[in-house]
Amino acid sequence: MALDAYSEAIFCNVPPKKKAIYYSNRALVSIKTENYALALYDAKDAVKMDPTYVKAYYRQGSAHLALNQLENAIADFKAVCKMQPNNKDAREKYEMTMKEHRLRALQSCLGYDDNRVEIKIEDILVEGSYTGPKLNKSTDEITPEWVIELM
Repeated sequence: MALDAYSEAIFCNVPPKKKAIYYSNRALVSIKTENYALALYDAKDAVKMDPTYVKAYYRQGSAHLALNQLENAIADFKAVCKMQPNNKDAREKYEMTMKEHRLRALQSCLGYDDNRVEIKIEDILVEGSYTGPKLNKSTDEITPEWVIELM
């Protein structure tokens, strides 16, 4: 309902600065309904209409953050902090996003990979010439004796 109302308002013949407010508000509705890509488009349009409108940058940063585009979110929150140095919420989001970005960069440097690999025993091919111990999934248990025999 609010989305439709803001959409109608955007198509009214109003000055660009007023349209920026409508685009920004429609972006907020999209963020609340988890339509982050739509929110990003609207927030970008709001910034184009009025580059001095702080909420547009904040909403753009929120959409970038939700879409996992940390570098873009950092730039947007930094812009908000420059325009409104006393904006506590923007400062917190900026610092939180920077912290997450640094953590991911560190994990990347260390070769950290959070993807876990599942191995299915039945998918492992054993050559017919193998004479060592074999694990029969349905009947065998992995016991200390079985592991010793395997070694």
